[in-house]
Amino acid sequence: MELLYYRDLIGNFGDDLNESIWQKLLPAHVFEAVDTVLMGIGSIFNERSAPLSLTRGKRVFVIGSGAGYGALPSGWDSWNILGVRGPLTAELIGKPELAMTDSAALLSSLPSIASVSTRADSILLMPHFHSITRGRWDRVARAAGMTFVDPRWPVARVMEHFSHAKLVVTEAMHGAIVADTLRIPWLPIVIAPSTLPFKWKDWTLSLDLPYEPVAVGASSAWEAMFHRALEGRAKKHGLVTPALMRDMESAAYLIADFKERYKMPLAEKEEEPKKGGPGHLGRLLRSTSQILDGRFVESAASRLRKIVLKDPYLSRDDSFSRRVEQLSGAVDRLVKAVG
Repeated sequence: MELLYYRDLIGNFGDDLNESIWQKLLPAHVFEAVDTVLMGIGSIFNERSAPLSLTRGKRVFVIGSGAGYGALPSGWDSWNILGVRGPLTAELIGKPELAMTDSAALLSSLPSIASVSTRADSILLMPHFHSITRGRWDRVARAAGMTFVDPRWPVARVMEHFSHAKLVVTEAMHGAIVADTLRIPWLPIVIAPSTLPFKWKDWTLSLDLPYEPVAVGASSAWEAMFHRALEGRAKKHGLVTPALMRDMESAAYLIADFKERYKMPLAEKEEEPKKGGPGHLGRLLRSTSQILDGRFVESAASRLRKIVLKDPYLSRDDSFSRRVEQLSGAVDRLVKAVG
């Protein structure tokens, strides 16, 4: 069996959890199944992450995956969908009864991977991995009296930081999901205007939680220029960047925006720029702009010091337990079907 998930060469915590969780959770014989694919953690229920070249002619099982970052994948209606991340993804596929929660919640049954110290006392700051590449978030965390966590680190290193956390402030959605799973209070923030409220709302609705993130802004001049470029690119194609949508609390609005946003070729035009460093002029501009970074760092740190005073989020124990039971049932059905 093949685990299908987004793989980034530099690493990304939420996606990389797939290997850690499924290898521990599933019996060995399941991985011996041929022509079988499992889609688990991530916003991978889309045609980019699950193209026909990877799914055609195979038994595809879905547990806890969510829509986002592209149109729905071709051929999904022939898959074995055992459960999806939340009610927004479930509505898109016309199967509301399949709404569960993100399958990273299964960490709650794997204490060898995830546990929290009785002396947890740190406040974590976890930006999205795209924000790390252009910002000064390690400096911001120090200035705000917080512990910086890079989602590009290996899973074990990130989990070690979570084991000592009393609060998690995060732009990375799986920072919030893992915090909630470990029963650590958390707060959502927005750094980049490309932050996707659809996926956040899909997950938070699954646990009867609101989603009202606080905007922090850029931590460097280079990052601020990139944010403006994202907004300009979206405007050029008649869109707004996702984090600037007018009504991210409305499920109906998010569904309608998803259907419009991921009409091709608009989705391609709005995506993150291709990887690769800036050219000579870009490197010079970035180097020159660093003289302004101190101002951005202090401004972001000041906002974070105020944000940590807000009431944090944490799902109710009964809501969380109910969803984990559903996920566990889906895992049992997978094992039975493959076995």
